[in-house]
Amino acid sequence: MSHHIYHTRGIILGSTPSGESNRVYKIFTEELGLLFGVAQAVREGKSKLRYTLQDYSFVNVDLVKGKEVWRIISAGFDRSLEIIKNDPTKIKMLARFYAFLLRMLQGQWRDQELFDETIRVADFLEKWEIRRELTLSFEVLVALRVLVHLGYMDGEKYERFLGTDAYSEGVLQEIEKIRPSILPKINEAINSSHL
Repeated sequence: MSHHIYHTRGIILGSTPSGESNRVYKIFTEELGLLFGVAQAVREGKSKLRYTLQDYSFVNVDLVKGKEVWRIISAGFDRSLEIIKNDPTKIKMLARFYAFLLRMLQGQWRDQELFDETIRVADFLEKWEIRRELTLSFEVLVALRVLVHLGYMDGEKYERFLGTDAYSEGVLQEIEKIRPSILPKINEAINSSHL
């Protein structure tokens, strides 16, 4: 019996070892939403997938639906995000964004806008230097955008921060000014989500 092969782009939000040589990947995909995929024998030295399936990388991945989990049968780099991975501050910011995204995503559904948001965040972190004093403002901006998109916050007051051009130093400086008043609302939205 042949299985349907799904081809999609995805971002690896994280991974954990499974058994002696397998690994389970948390992948937010463009076509299928959030899923957990297993790569067989990926931790072995001879595995061709081990260099492609790296945390925080954009990949093109081929998957087969199993009874309980997806199986990753092949993958190739879409973007490795090396500029971000080689900068300790930027990789920390990206990791925190992906951890937040993973926390807020529940269930499996396609969400093109949220997938595009992961690309906007990566583009911004690759192209711009963020001053240390604005890193918290970056996290607030990202959380605000995700929470409004998922319906946990009303975006009416924050329209200035919700456009596709919102990632800039000027916007981060604006967020910095209102951060003390917006942070409690973000925390309240996260708590009320029960996630």
